[in-house]
Amino acid sequence: MTNIPAHRRLHHAIRDLLARHRLAIHYWAGWISTSRSGRTVGPWPVLALHRLPNPGCTTCDGLGEVTCAGPDVDEPGYDDCHCAPFQPLAFIWLPKPPRFTRRRRPVAHDPWGPAGYSDEPPF
Repeated sequence: MTNIPAHRRLHHAIRDLLARHRLAIHYWAGWISTSRSGRTVGPWPVLALHRLPNPGCTTCDGLGEVTCAGPDVDEPGYDDCHCAPFQPLAFIWLPKPPRFTRRRRPVAHDPWGPAGYSDEPPF
């Protein structure tokens, strides 16, 4: 028996099982979805089950994306290959973190605001 703790062995077992079936679990901090009624839901954090690209796929050579004609001639566009679509097979909505743990952006100082003063001309 190895000295790996039980929770780490379970983690490795789940990861190996998913890899065997070309699946992976991804955490998305701000997933936006559409409900059945057509209303936008999100952004909410989710755990999503994604299909990994097939290494033997002849369409994408195992990359999971296919080059397509984009609007700009210099830069090609990319589409998902049929072997690995971007949309998850399943996902679990997670609760948002409490408001006090989120970072707040500092308010930019407006020199021409009611509490500001500036010696510089406005041009």
